[in-house]
Amino acid sequence: MQEGDAGEDHCSHTKGCKKMNDLSLTAATHDVLVVGAGPVGLTLANDLRRRGIRCRLIDSAQEAGAATKAVGIQAKTLELLAKMGVAHTAIERGLKTSLFSIYSDGKRLVRIDFREHLQESPYPYALMLPQHETEQVLTEHLQSQGGAIEWQRELISVTQDEQGVEAGLRHPDGKEERVRVGWLVGCDGAHSTVRHLLGLNFAGTTSELSLAVGNVRLTWDLPSDELFAFLHQGNFIGYFPLADGRHRVVIAYEPDKAPTGEVTLQEIQQVIDACGPAGARASEPAELTRFHVNQRRAEHYARGRIFLAGDAAHIHSPIGAQGMNTGMQDALNLGWKLALMVRGQASARLLESYEAEREQVGEDLLRGTELAMRVALTRNPLLLALRNALAPIFFSALPASAHRLAETLSEISIAYPHSPITVDQRDKKGTLHAGDRAPNALVRTREGAEPQPLFEIFTSERSILLVLTAQQEAAAVERQWGEIVALLSGGYQEMIEAYLVTEKATSGLDQETRQVLHDFTGELHQRYEAEQGGLVLIRPDGYIGFWGQFGATETLHGYVKALFVPGGEAQL
Repeated sequence: MQEGDAGEDHCSHTKGCKKMNDLSLTAATHDVLVVGAGPVGLTLANDLRRRGIRCRLIDSAQEAGAATKAVGIQAKTLELLAKMGVAHTAIERGLKTSLFSIYSDGKRLVRIDFREHLQESPYPYALMLPQHETEQVLTEHLQSQGGAIEWQRELISVTQDEQGVEAGLRHPDGKEERVRVGWLVGCDGAHSTVRHLLGLNFAGTTSELSLAVGNVRLTWDLPSDELFAFLHQGNFIGYFPLADGRHRVVIAYEPDKAPTGEVTLQEIQQVIDACGPAGARASEPAELTRFHVNQRRAEHYARGRIFLAGDAAHIHSPIGAQGMNTGMQDALNLGWKLALMVRGQASARLLESYEAEREQVGEDLLRGTELAMRVALTRNPLLLALRNALAPIFFSALPASAHRLAETLSEISIAYPHSPITVDQRDKKGTLHAGDRAPNALVRTREGAEPQPLFEIFTSERSILLVLTAQQEAAAVERQWGEIVALLSGGYQEMIEAYLVTEKATSGLDQETRQVLHDFTGELHQRYEAEQGGLVLIRPDGYIGFWGQFGATETLHGYVKALFVPGGEAQL
């Protein structure tokens, strides 16, 4: 399964390049070609489709896979999938797991309750769903939007110029097709053909970790709906529960300590006996396999009109159940930006931010997983003793550490404070910053209405502008709102949807616009640290792009003008 510099001739960056006017091209009927129909490519294709972008999705495989592979969908990914309209289907088919415990030599080192640490998210848990079922959910949704996967379509060449991309495809009967699109995205996995054709280096180290994985039925005394990791003197085994009552087990070895040959039930039982829990028995093995982890990252995530996402851009240890999630979030970071660019409503700066933002996320993930596995697999007696003695004290004495771990695993903590499209104009900054994930809160859409989470109201494909009024006088609120209406009337209504957020009644204003939210408890203003009000622009992927003081309309106008193009006349 597979997962722009203006004014430059990009043929020099691709292999097998020919001049485009020498080729017989298939008529351009799609805006974007997505290569690879795994969870990353399917996520991107769905997101582009719902934004009205003509998207073609191809994969070299004969058909969809049926293997478990990745099993966890994290909270931040579920928040984004909810906006696409697929989270509820995935949740119906999966298993919610709110508790995660790590043991060493029979002693519990840490216990994370996601319900405690992710109270503000609608999804305070990890959703256990095998990858092939995640792909099935996404495929069904794509089909409901009129999309389809073209199987057995192999990418054999790619070239690009200032106006678009030409791709050569080979059909199963050997026939070759050349297609012309505006953009191409490689979601074609660790052995990415797109990355290879671009000649991009895939830097990193190989065989840092050897893994044995499989599905088994466990007989034990532990709860069947919790996540567990057990350590013992350099050995590691993780237990991931599945909705059918079985567990996905992941065993990690240092490369020179790993067995060879096929994974067997006997091997799994031996690791269980060594690591724990005591007395647990495994049976009914299925999907047993062994592989090495390659910690690698592409030197670039973008070249001209061609992008990489998911394993095509970064691969790492699967222990934290973050690989698939990171790839899907790559797609959802790119999707809205690419859609605006296709429609001529975005500047090049907006699309360029994809690489800047997601490269840093990939780099942080590689460092984090490498450090975690070094700590988990250490055989040094002194380090083992320190880890086992200090970890329980550390997490119990410093609750913020457990909170940080929960937010890291759920990917709620991902932020873009240094992104080229993040602006924080406030004089006084608190703990929440521009670039952070936008907090959720209960609001009312009208006086007397039932409270609703902010995330449920914001289902739009556009960016959301919150005009937080706090205790500002009515005249100041009316003046500020009038300025915002005038700004958006300059051709930005299709990109930005504005809401006036009030803490108190505003004379006559509620009747003039339906875009009013009532922060009846003050919770939203508190979470956004807006005691004096403010202007907060929330991107379609749920991050704060701009944060300004109440009245900072001119600064906001400069930000909007730098990223968006009114009237759809973008100059690439």
